[in-house]
Parts: sequence; C-alpha cells; structure tokens
Amino acid sequence: MTKNNKIIRIFIVIILVAAPIAYLFYKTSGVPPLPKEEAAAVNTQAADLPALENLVRTNPTFDNLINLSTAYINNKMPGKSIDHLKRAIGLNPSGAIAYNDLGVAYTMMQQYGEGVDNCTKALQLDSTFQLAKNNLKWANDEKKKVLEVIRLQEQIPENKRNIAFYSDYGFNYFKTGDYTKSIDIWNKIFELDVKNTGALNSIGTAFMMKNQVEDAIVLFKKAIELEPGNQLAKNNLAWALSTKH
Repeated sequence: MTKNNKIIRIFIVIILVAAPIAYLFYKTSGVPPLPKEEAAAVNTQAADLPALENLVRTNPTFDNLINLSTAYINNKMPGKSIDHLKRAIGLNPSGAIAYNDLGVAYTMMQQYGEGVDNCTKALQLDSTFQLAKNNLKWANDEKKKVLEVIRLQEQIPENKRNIAFYSDYGFNYFKTGDYTKSIDIWNKIFELDVKNTGALNSIGTAFMMKNQVEDAIVLFKKAIELEPGNQLAKNNLAWALSTKH
C-alpha cells in the first residue's frame, strides 16, 4: 500500500467507522479535555451500550437518542452518534443540546467546519448555553490550526506537489468544511495516477458531505471496478446506498 493510499484510507475510515455532545466531550488524541468544572452532571461512560441501542430501537425518543449518542462519545466512537443526533434534531429541531453534541462529535472527527456550524446553531437556539460556547471556541481554534497548515501548503511550488501532498492538502480543506475545494484538489491526483482508488474514495466522501449521493455512488462503484477487493470502497458504497432509503 502506498503512503498516499494509507493517508486517504485512514481519513475515510475515520469518517465511516467513526461514522456511519454529548453533554461534555472527552479526551482523544490531540483533543483537549473539557475542564471538570464545565462538564454537565451526567455519567454515561459506563453505560451499557447494547441496552441503550436496544432502547433506541424500541423507543427512539429525543432523550434516548441523546443518551445513546453520549455513550458513543464516551466510548470514543463519535461518528456513530451522528445519525442518532440527526434523528434527534428531526424530533426536536429546537433542541440545542443535539446541535451542541453534533458539533462536538464532528470536531472529534476533525471535521472542524461542521463542528463550528453545529455549535453555532446550538447558540442560536440558546444564547446562554455555556458548554456550546466552549465547544464553539474549541472547534474554531482547531479550524484555525488547519487553516494555518493550508496557508503553508499553498506556498509549496507546483513541481513539488505529489500524490501524498494533494491527498493531505485536500484532506485539510475537508476538515474546514470546504468540500468543493477538497474535491478540486483531489481531482489533481488523477493527473498523476488515473486509476487512483484512494482519490475516488475521498472525492466520493466529500460528495456525501455535500449530499450529492448519486455522484458519490458512481465514484465508489468505479473504485470497486478498478480494485474489486477494495473493502473501503465497498463500505463507502454501502454507506451511500443506505442514505437513499
């Protein structure tokens, strides 16, 4: 496996395995823990995940969806909370906690643009929500770090930009929530490798974030056609197809 494919596969796995808050957010690699005095008084860290999952299956109320999402976050599986939090928002569009939790989940997954947007929405619904203010600052601070990396990457001469560079460069724009720019950058990989399945997977994932599901399906199928054993592409295709139901 090339270094390029490793980079891209690692990032897509974050989106899928981690994907398809909590009242507080938790320490992960590179993620600062919330000060204890600012954490809400809930404790689902030792919660029985199967029991919570079953409860959501049988009684998918707003509170049950939030509790399950919190448990996923506590168990360092923020992406698994995404769909549940979106369902919670569907049940209660004015539920600021759901947007806050969604913002934290995305920030933990390094999707800082989404983190900023959702925490901002939480504060629009409840301007006194201090935890959402803290989380918004966290997401903004992380996004600023990525923007600084992008600023430095933009100074790299064209003749020194290889597949690994474009993979990372595009991923950084993906982190900021600029999916169109990330797609433009990843498309440059095909100028160097016309059959690069990693780029197909990456662009397909960006299309998913833009809700261009049909476009994503085309790319995931193309990746499988080029590499029939590409499990990542198969997982991505299953993800895309599941959103159509």
